[in-house]
Amino acid sequence: MTTTRPARRLARFFPLSAYWFGFSFHWFLLLPILMPADVERFVGEANKGAYLGWLAGTLALVPLLLPPFVGAWSDRVGRRMPFLLGGTAVNIVGLLVMLWAPGYWVYAAGYLLVQLGNSVASSPYTALIPDVVPREERGAASGAMGFFQLTSQIAGGVAAFALGGNREGQFLVIILVLALVTFITVHYVPEPGIRRDPGQPLNPRAYFQPAYYNFRWVFLTRAFVESGRFAVQPFLLFYLRDVIGTFQLGPLKIPNAGLALAAILMLLSVTAAATAIVAGRFSDRAGKKPVIYAAGALTAAGALGFALTHSFALAVLIALVFGLGYGAYISVDWALATSVLPDETKHARDMGVWHIALVFPQLFQGIFGQILDAGNRALPNGGYPILFTVAIVFFVLGTVFVSRVRGVR
Repeated sequence: MTTTRPARRLARFFPLSAYWFGFSFHWFLLLPILMPADVERFVGEANKGAYLGWLAGTLALVPLLLPPFVGAWSDRVGRRMPFLLGGTAVNIVGLLVMLWAPGYWVYAAGYLLVQLGNSVASSPYTALIPDVVPREERGAASGAMGFFQLTSQIAGGVAAFALGGNREGQFLVIILVLALVTFITVHYVPEPGIRRDPGQPLNPRAYFQPAYYNFRWVFLTRAFVESGRFAVQPFLLFYLRDVIGTFQLGPLKIPNAGLALAAILMLLSVTAAATAIVAGRFSDRAGKKPVIYAAGALTAAGALGFALTHSFALAVLIALVFGLGYGAYISVDWALATSVLPDETKHARDMGVWHIALVFPQLFQGIFGQILDAGNRALPNGGYPILFTVAIVFFVLGTVFVSRVRGVR
């Protein structure tokens, strides 16, 4: 009986979570695996960190600025699905441009389209949990979202290995998965019967009113955690190749850094998925804050372990520990955000603003890339411990400041 309940919950929430599966699959392969290799191919070894960081960071202005306006528009018309369909179509066009780009600047133009389409689709989508899930079940729904996000990363690792790291094949499988899961969500999740926003203009000062006190702290803590992630994630391919070098795990030898990264992220996602569904459901009973405190401690410890090791086998073990914490965190954080929304007519607008916390740290990837290049010039591979230290600080801050959220356990 107990073993079937989680499975039933996952099946119940799968149509709602399907798009998020594709969203995460998309970014799992694109950001840490495909983009670093493509940028290095275009600009060379010496400037890889800075060019990658500025490409990802500068174009993060799109998902930083666009979602609140798209969300407010969605609230005014009382619709979610047209935005999901249209945004995904633009996203796919951008991926095709990146696939066939002859040089860095065309590649950047394709990435701009990806960010535009992805922002238009995902901003109204993030409002679906508060739209259609009762408040007392949002922890379970958030856990299911986290589970499918993490299993999509496992699927991404499997796809990378199955395709032998083939660049074209990975781009095409992203497109196919994204199209399929968008169809599932649009077809099987009915357009929610939401009460339309009366149409006041988007006013940033609203978020400084007392009603948004908890929302501000949830936003800030998520921004800190994502800053820690983006301080290192875009550069993990370079870290594995420059610091680890050889990728031996028992009798298994992985031939290159790209597949080694896919293996680490896939194994990390296995442990993260194992905790995501359990932690989300547990948080409905025991409270969200204790889960986030434990998750933050594990993620910070994992970042410290990466900073200290030069062994691939140890890096794999550290990734498993990090995954335990990260899976618990993402399964609960979404539920925490939806529990502090003060106005039911503005779910998409407010979740669009919250979504900024996920992408705002990407603005600093150019700085992180320059830190990496400067540290490596000063001392062989000296930039990597600096970035991992930065990540630890952000993970700790994102955990500690959850205590400032009032009225939520």
